[in-house]
Amino acid sequence: MKKIILILLVSFSSSAATYAQGFTNINAGLTGLHWSDVAWGDYDGDGDLDVIIAGLNTADVGVTKIYKNEGNDTFSEVTGPNIPGTFVGDIAWGDYDADGDLDILIQGYTDAAEITKIYKNTGNDNFVDGGIAFPELVDGSVSFADYNNDGYIDILIAGYDGNTYKAIVFRNNGDATYTDSGIVLPAAIKSAYEWGDYDNDSDLDVFITGLDFDGVLISKLYKNNGDETFTGTLNSFTGAWLGDAAWGDYNSDGYLDILLSGYSVTTERIAKLYKNNGDGTFTEQTSAGLTGVSHSSTIWGDYDNDGDFDIFIGGTYEGAGEWVRVTDVFINNGDDTFSAADLVFSADVFWGESAWGDYDSDGDLDLICCGFDDLGGNNTIIYRNDNNTPNTTPESPQNLISEVTDNDVSLSWGAATDNETTSAGLTYNAYIRNEIGDIIWNSMSVTANGYRLIPALGNAQQDTSWTIKDLDNGNYFWSVQAVDNNFAGSIFGDEGTFTITTVGIEENEIQYNFLVLSNYPNPFSNSTTIEYELKQPEMVSLSIYNHQGQLVYQAEETQPQGRQQLIWNAEGMSGGIYYFRIHADDQVASGKLVKAR
Repeated sequence: MKKIILILLVSFSSSAATYAQGFTNINAGLTGLHWSDVAWGDYDGDGDLDVIIAGLNTADVGVTKIYKNEGNDTFSEVTGPNIPGTFVGDIAWGDYDADGDLDILIQGYTDAAEITKIYKNTGNDNFVDGGIAFPELVDGSVSFADYNNDGYIDILIAGYDGNTYKAIVFRNNGDATYTDSGIVLPAAIKSAYEWGDYDNDSDLDVFITGLDFDGVLISKLYKNNGDETFTGTLNSFTGAWLGDAAWGDYNSDGYLDILLSGYSVTTERIAKLYKNNGDGTFTEQTSAGLTGVSHSSTIWGDYDNDGDFDIFIGGTYEGAGEWVRVTDVFINNGDDTFSAADLVFSADVFWGESAWGDYDSDGDLDLICCGFDDLGGNNTIIYRNDNNTPNTTPESPQNLISEVTDNDVSLSWGAATDNETTSAGLTYNAYIRNEIGDIIWNSMSVTANGYRLIPALGNAQQDTSWTIKDLDNGNYFWSVQAVDNNFAGSIFGDEGTFTITTVGIEENEIQYNFLVLSNYPNPFSNSTTIEYELKQPEMVSLSIYNHQGQLVYQAEETQPQGRQQLIWNAEGMSGGIYYFRIHADDQVASGKLVKAR
C-alpha cells in the first residue's frame, strides 16, 4: 500500500445523503494514530477479522498494536506481541512459513531505529521475530506475493535506507528463509507496489507508483516474464506519489483495471481509473467522476453488495488557498462512471490509511481508518456497514483438472457463478498440500468452510488455470474456491489429487509396509482424516501432540491390508498447531495439523 498517506476517513454519523445505506462508528476504542497504517487479518483463526495498526500516537510515540475481534463490535488489545512501534512504513499479513496462520511483515521508523522484519505467529496471541535479515527501509511498501509460481509466498520491500532508495524482491526458499532474487524494479518512496495478473497469463505482474531517487514521479506497469525477470510495458500512466494504487475489475469483464491516486506535478491531485482493454493496453476513463486527491487512500470494495466494485476515497486537494478533505464512497454506475454517495462524516482524518473488511461477518464490507483530524487529534476508527441486504458467497468451482509435466503441475477448473458478482468478475483462490498436510500453495483460507483469513483477491486472480512449478516428488492434494467483490470465499471444490514422480518409479508404488496418502481437511475445524495404505495387516497406532510436545490423543488398532482411515475428532481442543505420528511395526510417519481457532 503506501505509507504516510493522508487518508480522510471520518466518523460517520448516519447518512442522510443520496444513499440511505451508511456506516456507524462502533467506538471500538482503538489507539488513535497518524503517519499510520492498518490491515485486517484473522491471525488467531477464530473466524473473524482482527486488525493490526501502526503509527504515531498523540505523544508522537511509535505504536504497533494488534486488536483481537471479540465479536459484538468489541475489540481487545493483544498484549503478548513484542513488536516495536513503527510509523511512516507499511504492514502486510501473510503465512510466510506455511504453517496455517498469519504472520506479520512490517516496515518503518521506530523510536530508536528503522526496521523491516517478519514476526512469526507462534499461537496463543504471541508473535516473535522471525530472525530474517532484510534491509531496514522506511517510507515505502512491503508485500507478500508468489511471483515465481513455486507456491511459496515471496516478499517485496521498497523504501529509503538512509542513503538511497531500494526495491528488492526476496525469493522464498521453501523453508521459511529468503534469498535476494536479483530482480530489478524501480525504487521509490511514498509509493505503492501492487501485484496483479493483468494479462491473465497465470503469473503476477506488478504496478509501481511513487517518487524515485532522481526526483521523478513514476507510475509504471511491469510484466512478469515467467523467468525471474520483469519488463516494463509501454503503457502510459500519470506519475504520482503520496497516493495509492489498487487492482480491481470494476467492469467485470475478466481483466484487472488500475485505480491510481496521488500528487502529480503536472496535473496536481489525481484519482484516475485505467481500464484494461484485454490486449495488454489500458485506457484512462476520463469521465469516471472521481475526485482527485493526494495523501490518499483509494481502495476497491463492493460497498452496496450489488456485485461490482465501488471505490472508497480518502484524501485531500488544494482549493481556494487551503487543503480540502475528501472522504466518500463512489458508487459504480455500471457504465464506466462513478457517483459520490455523499455520505456524511463527522470529521475528516489524514496522514493515515484505510481498509475494507467484513469484521462482523454479516455479509457487507466495513471500514477502518486512521490519521489526523482537522483539529490535530489522532484517530483509529472502525465503521460498521449498515447495509440491510447481505452478500451471498459464490458457488464452488467444478471440474477440477490437474496435468503433470515433469515437476510442474497445471491446474484448471470451471468458472464459478455468484448471485451478485458476474462470473467473469470473480477471482479464484487455491491451495496445494502434500500427503502429510504441509502447505505448498497457500490459500490463506480455512479449507473446511472457505472462510478467508485476509480480505483480498484470490491468489489465482481471475484465471481459471494456474501452474505451480518445481514440486518435489510425492502425492499432492489441491482445491480451489471462488472469491467475489465482497472478498468472500466459496466452499472449496471437491479435492483433487496428482502425483509428481521420479523417472523410473511407478506412480503409485508403495516403498514401505505403510504409506500415508493424505490428510484432509488441513487446516480443519472439528475433525481431520488421515488416510494411509498397508501392504499387509498391521497394528497401527496414532499419537497426536500439541505444539509444546504434550500428548493429547492416542489410539491403537490392528488394521487389515489396503487403504485405511484414522479420524481425529478434535472438537473442544484449542486452535493451533498439532503434530501426528503413525506407528506401524517399526515404521513411523509424521505430519503437521492446523486446527482453526
